[in-house]
Amino acid sequence: MEEGLKQLTTLCSIEVRIQGKASCQKIPTPREDLQQLLQALQIKLPEVFLCRNVRVVTRKKMQDQRKSL
Repeated sequence: MEEGLKQLTTLCSIEVRIQGKASCQKIPTPREDLQQLLQALQIKLPEVFLCRNVRVVTRKKMQDQRKSL
């Protein structure tokens, strides 16, 4: 299972821009071993999805939002 999770970290996306106006993210075809893993898990990756240009912050201080006991 750990090996399968490591394989999933190799997935990536490529930003495709059309004349500087529209853009989308494309997921390249995974390697054969990763493709077999995704098929075994019945996971179908999208070929393309829209690029929203949203910045995601993963480090956020939660002290203000936590309830005191």
